[in-house]
Amino acid sequence: MLTLYGALDCPAQSLLAWALEREYGLTSLPPLARTALGKPYFPHRPDLEFSLSHSGRLTLCALSDRPVGVDIERIRPRGTSLPRYALTAAEYARFQAEGGDWPAFYTLWTRKEAWCKYTGQGLRRQWGQTPPEEGGFLRTYAGPDWRASVWGEEEPPENIHWKEGSHEAVARLL
Repeated sequence: MLTLYGALDCPAQSLLAWALEREYGLTSLPPLARTALGKPYFPHRPDLEFSLSHSGRLTLCALSDRPVGVDIERIRPRGTSLPRYALTAAEYARFQAEGGDWPAFYTLWTRKEAWCKYTGQGLRRQWGQTPPEEGGFLRTYAGPDWRASVWGEEEPPENIHWKEGSHEAVARLL
């Protein structure tokens, strides 16, 4: 089952340890390793898949028994040339159709990053590619000043379990 955990002011590995305890009763973080392309995994727990992301004070963690990828980004203005540089032609057209603002950019960007993490290929290898329309489950989440996306092989949850307090997490399929 795919679950999502989020936190403010919490290091990614601390959030991962907390989520694993809640979800699987693990009292310590299993040893971590990285694939040749840099994707972290648990070599002694092949039954557990995870993905981590952080942006500013926000951290997001996904747990599953199948491959999964997540990304979270604070919405903040950047250089005006970034969308043209970072998005493919198809993504840029969608960005413009969705208003051409920073929330639209970060919605598309978190989708791309989540997909890259899901595949394990990383952003460098998939920079010029647009995530496919089919072949996995995608959900995008939105708060007042952030966007997050999860990509996996099963239907993502509608809500994020927040470690502390409640942060407005409106699930949206955009």
